[in-house]
Amino acid sequence: MTAAPSPAAASFRTAAGPARPSTLAVVVTAGVSRYLPRTLRGLTAQDHLPEVVVIVDVAGPDRDVGTGVPVHDAVIEAGLADAALVRVVRAPQAQNFGAAVRDGLAEYHRLVERAAERARRREERGGEHTSDAPLTGEVSPVTTGEIRVVAPASGPAGAGSEPEWLWLLHDDSAPAPSALDHLLRAVESGRSIALAGPKQCGWADPDQLLEVGITATRTARRLPEIEPGEIDQGQYDHREDVLAVGTAGALVRRTVWDELGGTDPALGPFGDGLELSRRVRLAGHRVVVVPAAVVHHAQASLLGQRPATPEEAAAELPEPDLRRSFLPRRRAQIYNAVLAAPALAAPLMVLGYLVLGAARALWRVATKEIGMAGAELAAPLGVLGQALPLIRARSRTTRRFRPAALTPLEARGAQLRRARRDLRRTQATAHQRRVAPSELEIAERAAVARRRRLGAGVTTLLLLGLTLAAFGPLLTAGPLTSQPAGSGAGGLAAGQGALLPADLSGAELWELARSGWLAAGIGAPGPADAFWQILAIPALLGVSGNSVITALIVFALPLAGLGAWFAAGAASRAVSLRALAALSWALAPALLLAAGHGRLGPLLAHLALPWAVLGAVRALGVERRDRTHTGVGTVATLGASRAGRVAAGAGSALALAAACAGAPVLLPAALLAAVLMWPLLPVRRRGWVLAAITVPALVVLAPLLQAAAGDLRGGSWRMLLAGGAPAPVPAAEPWEVLLGWPAAPVAVPVNGSGIIGWLGEHALLLSGAALGAGAVLALLRGTSRARAVRAGWLLALTGLAVALIAQRTEAGLAPAGDGALEVVPAWAGAGTSLLLLGVLIAVLTGGDGLHRELATRSFGWAQVVAGVLGLLLFAGPLLTGAGWLWAVHAGTDGQPGATERTVAIAVAGREGEQVPAIAQQYQESGTRGRVLALRPDGEGVQAEVWRYPGRQGIEESAVRSFTELRAHTEGEAGLHGAGASAAQLSAELQEVIASLAAGGEVDAATVLGHHAIGVVVLPPGVPADADARAALANRLDAEGLEYVTENPTGAFWRVPVAAGAGSVARARILDADGTVAGDLPAGHVGVEAEVPAGSSGRLMVLAEPADAQWRAWYDDEPLRSLARDGQQAFALPAEAGTLRLDYHAPLSSVWSVAQVVVLALTGLLALPLRRRPGRAVIEETEVPEIGGTEPGGTEPGDGEPTDAEAAEQSETAGEGA
Repeated sequence: MTAAPSPAAASFRTAAGPARPSTLAVVVTAGVSRYLPRTLRGLTAQDHLPEVVVIVDVAGPDRDVGTGVPVHDAVIEAGLADAALVRVVRAPQAQNFGAAVRDGLAEYHRLVERAAERARRREERGGEHTSDAPLTGEVSPVTTGEIRVVAPASGPAGAGSEPEWLWLLHDDSAPAPSALDHLLRAVESGRSIALAGPKQCGWADPDQLLEVGITATRTARRLPEIEPGEIDQGQYDHREDVLAVGTAGALVRRTVWDELGGTDPALGPFGDGLELSRRVRLAGHRVVVVPAAVVHHAQASLLGQRPATPEEAAAELPEPDLRRSFLPRRRAQIYNAVLAAPALAAPLMVLGYLVLGAARALWRVATKEIGMAGAELAAPLGVLGQALPLIRARSRTTRRFRPAALTPLEARGAQLRRARRDLRRTQATAHQRRVAPSELEIAERAAVARRRRLGAGVTTLLLLGLTLAAFGPLLTAGPLTSQPAGSGAGGLAAGQGALLPADLSGAELWELARSGWLAAGIGAPGPADAFWQILAIPALLGVSGNSVITALIVFALPLAGLGAWFAAGAASRAVSLRALAALSWALAPALLLAAGHGRLGPLLAHLALPWAVLGAVRALGVERRDRTHTGVGTVATLGASRAGRVAAGAGSALALAAACAGAPVLLPAALLAAVLMWPLLPVRRRGWVLAAITVPALVVLAPLLQAAAGDLRGGSWRMLLAGGAPAPVPAAEPWEVLLGWPAAPVAVPVNGSGIIGWLGEHALLLSGAALGAGAVLALLRGTSRARAVRAGWLLALTGLAVALIAQRTEAGLAPAGDGALEVVPAWAGAGTSLLLLGVLIAVLTGGDGLHRELATRSFGWAQVVAGVLGLLLFAGPLLTGAGWLWAVHAGTDGQPGATERTVAIAVAGREGEQVPAIAQQYQESGTRGRVLALRPDGEGVQAEVWRYPGRQGIEESAVRSFTELRAHTEGEAGLHGAGASAAQLSAELQEVIASLAAGGEVDAATVLGHHAIGVVVLPPGVPADADARAALANRLDAEGLEYVTENPTGAFWRVPVAAGAGSVARARILDADGTVAGDLPAGHVGVEAEVPAGSSGRLMVLAEPADAQWRAWYDDEPLRSLARDGQQAFALPAEAGTLRLDYHAPLSSVWSVAQVVVLALTGLLALPLRRRPGRAVIEETEVPEIGGTEPGGTEPGDGEPTDAEAAEQSETAGEGA
């Protein structure tokens, strides 16, 4: 196809030829884009027109994104057909700009050759025609002059020569009128010049400078010489020889183009200009920039403004977004870096970019550029997939110089870093100037900050003083534990405490917390409580587990107050309301009792809940913001940016995961609350945020959820309500639960009757009653606060339901005052914490701005009610804290109804060790010997198997509590024990203990050794048990056990190996005849040991109940699993080897991987990192000068981002390796 040229345009094709070098312009476009008409008009207006203009249309059925106007019509409308010879050819198969130029030129040659063939046949028939008259044919009219130039071998007029120069243009690169003339003048000045590029200026702003040549490092990282938005004042017009130029408007010698084969076929739309310029220079030619020649470039592909569909082409131009083009730019940069690397370094560089891609992807996640993380991974993988094109490109033989010849023109790393640093500073300074507040705003913000610091400081000091007064002695008390049964001194009561120590190392705690096997008692399958994973993290860093527990309990109040202070800021900016929230939350009965009784899970949940709510509110963008008076109006503080909302959402997810780890029942409660609140969201499209926030909690609790779903009909769902060591507390009445008490209120020791007695009994309920009244009145507030008030009420009702269900659900067994086991309900503290949280949300949002509203009204009942309620709201938590502190120091002995009330503190420092030194040696050695603790009571003997120095907190779990409860309710417990119930003791061990209790005869040493029990202990008992204890001690002496001595830990016996117990090790080798061949060192769960050679048919026996999920490998070969006397065993080969054994719970690998991936990504997102202002505009990964239309209507853009504001809004950057 062609547009017929005017006679004047055709007249240059005479035998004499042009006076200046001939030029063929190539314009690549996908249909008629929104940019093409201006580019064609620029060609028409040239002072020196090209001899031929070839328009290569790459549009195809699957990528026609033009405006729908035929290219012919656009050419005619621009007037180009009247000014020059125009040929329109199609190249729908071209994959990038270079391929489009090559295909277009080939198609143009075929077109002219066909016309030449027709002319030849016409001459043979004797036809006549003038030398320059058009020759019409079946494809297009072609002049004889054009035939002589383009197809001399076929033309009728003899020899000629093709155009000497190719002028490469993108459809969005409109040349200035003198562009080609200046380019030709430059190349005429030196025959060594083979590639000349113009100065690129803005499309919408002609004075904006984009590019004057390219300087880049050997690894294709571009030097940011031109600041975004910089105005062209001729400051770079002195440039000439450069490393590279962009293809937009570039003039390249035709012979050099053909010799080099054009641009690299693997590159496009970015990176091909730098690669071509390098090869031109290495072939012995010069590459220059001509600042006098100007091209106005839209950078459509760089800024992501290329439509991909006809609908997008018809729509308005999208906002510039560098992220859309990051992947091809990054891939092109890596490709060019590997291409320019030495041969031996290239493979290592590819591997390095793969590793770097993973690191950069994590950094992108941390800086909240989630969409670009995938591109960071895909870019090096894409280059790896281009291995063959890379090999072909490196094997080209057109090079005459070594790559070191380019060193003077390349940028150094230090130069690049310095330029990037300067540009960041410039952009940051400009950003600070734009957002700098006025002096009035600064003064008002400073005053507000002072008031808030004062309010937060006073509140924190008050809570810290209360903490030290109540818990101060615990700081120096050593490891904390619940008060031993039978003692009531010092305000401590038997049975109400739920705290057990954590004497293990950080590595041991982490191993047990992550294992799917409960290494407690004689062992059982099931996960440990999830909150132990959180407590084990500081222990891994060198802080002892007991220190972590002490700090958590002692400083719970100020930590809770700070969390509530910051969370309250999302509902109200008033200092008084935030102080009210901090006091109410820190002095909440749920927290006071959780800290005082050592309930670590509910305590952790209470501390984490405010942060979860704060992050969720900010992620949804509905938080309250400061309003600053500037003197001319009121300015609202800007809300969080997109990156800020993402970080807030991730922080909320982590906090919710921590809360649910401490109280698993909060997970279904949170899911229910999210569903109920969805219709209340002002921005419905952000509702997915609530769902996303629950994902980390789901993966953290996945093992527990799997166990809880195992026997729903049998009540396994109770596991969600349990957690930690069960402990009995006086039950609260439903109305007391409504007022925030998970158990019966603490007894305040006030003697007297009448009003004094009533206050002593009910003063601690004032806080809940006042908050409830405030929440009810908050429903009367209208305006925008109504949604938040209703959301608070939904959360409160959800928490109330959870608390009431927990209070009525049997969750575990605990020793009663007489030593016998009793069924105890689940702890209702998590529900009351959620109830209080919802009530506070309603009160804070309802009270926000109330004083301003009341100030506009005449004084009346509204002001009176508000004043009285305000006093009660502040008096409530203060009375609760004072009464609780009074109860802590006064104790409960002798107080009326003390036995029916909840004690204030039920934890104390541990007095000495629980096991003798010989037992600790067994436990800490590789044999992992255990201790059997026997405690007689009126009904029999309590039996506990201790694997550690006494009972440990990590041994107690929701799974274990449910197992014990089910065994107890089904009547299986002929024996009972707080630490290891009869359900967990094998029948053989139960028989031995029953015989010891009743005086029967049994081979105790053999059975105890079979269960890896090396020491039997009778802990000190209360005087009432003295006779039963003495009788049991006599029976132990008669059973062949070796009495050692009695000390503060109790009387203890050693199980003699020679007397029948062949071994007391957890892992041992048995020969085929059952004799013990040796012991193996073992961990708390797994085993890894070198096994010597032995006899055939031997077994490795583990003193754990047999389970199908135990796995063992011998020299990396799996072993056959067996069961021997109910214990786990594996058949061992006779030869020596390395044994590895571990427990793999069903789906444990899946949950572990999911937890690592989800929590790591969430943690990265939660980091307070984001792109700094000005950094977003520094793009070193791409060589953005490269252009051209690629399939799908995409075209690369050039240079650095030209609009600083758009770059800041995008908050993205593509920094190269």
